Amino acid sequence: MSSIKYKNNSLFVENTSVKRLVSKYKSPFYLYSNSNIVENYKSFYNNFKKVTPLICFSVKANSNVQILRILKKMGSGADVVSGGELLKTLKSGIKPNKIVFSGVGKTEEELRLAIKKKILLINVESENEAVLINKISGQLRKKTSIGIRLNPDIDAPTHKKISTGKAEDKFGLSKKNLIAFCKNIKNFKSLKLEAISVHIGSQILSENPFKKNFKSFRGNNL
Repeated sequence: MSSIKYKNNSLFVENTSVKRLVSKYKSPFYLYSNSNIVENYKSFYNNFKKVTPLICFSVKANSNVQILRILKKMGSGADVVSGGELLKTLKSGIKPNKIVFSGVGKTEEELRLAIKKKILLINVESENEAVLINKISGQLRKKTSIGIRLNPDIDAPTHKKISTGKAEDKFGLSKKNLIAFCKNIKNFKSLKLEAISVHIGSQILSENPFKKNFKSFRGNNL
């Protein structure tokens, strides 16, 4: 149930009049509902509660530390795509063992920070990135947990500029290259392969591409 509603043609957020806030503070400003954030998190979690998931909020969606603190209280982890987001997440109180570092173009400095902080997982975008993480981890005498990003070659019905799951999108490893990498993982002495990650795009309004994606993991398809 939304905490943002109209009462007598006036907008209220959690029983607080927006008109009153505008008269008190300079506009424009950001206004968030703690209750809505909590309810949305609960709703999302409950859909997956049978597998007791770790929900990792995408910090690029909103890096406000106060928002992250609300989610931290709910038990949320975080998915970050930069060193700055990682530092903000840690500042919010979210523990390193609930942080996943994803995204393309991670710098050596950012990877070194993530490895030192002993975060849950670094999602690797390419074999070259795995080589670099292995090198840094060896220098720091640490064993780093990684996930490998698979490009499943799935066309999701979204805008072509934000499609990331087709072979021509050039994100992640192909199935063939991923299998080859997994067979070769023993040669990366400072890495521990823990997961396979997939991202097929944004603003997807149908569940069918996700179903197709999960089915691709079954049997001999992968």
